[in-house]
Amino acid sequence: MDVDLGSLAPRLGAVTCLLLGGVVFGPALVVSAPGNAVAAYYASGPLGVSVVGVLALISVVVFLAGAQERSDPRTLAGVVVVSGVSMVLFSVLWAVSIDPTVLFSFPAEHAWIESHRWVVVAGAALATLAAGGYASSTLA
Repeated sequence: MDVDLGSLAPRLGAVTCLLLGGVVFGPALVVSAPGNAVAAYYASGPLGVSVVGVLALISVVVFLAGAQERSDPRTLAGVVVVSGVSMVLFSVLWAVSIDPTVLFSFPAEHAWIESHRWVVVAGAALATLAAGGYASSTLA
């Protein structure tokens, strides 16, 4: 069975970025913490994590444009590679910059939030790998 990486990679990238967007913005929808703990969590670090979610959602559109061949595939591949690398860098910067006081201020039922930052970093890395696969398929 021969897999067409050129058509699979942008679809896989779109799904990965959509999931990443959900992971980034999920806690804002499900966590109810006293005060402004959620806002402080999202705003941690120099830029916060929302930039990663926004880049992920923009990348969904770019990947789908590539899958549907609406624009030059090499240009789109370059855009998602740059977006992916940016998401990894921003997510790592955010993950290591979270104030421990903010991170551990959530109620016990939301203890999973302590691992959330690393899930975001892993999702950004997967999106970047998908972007690399798409770029590789367009340059072949």
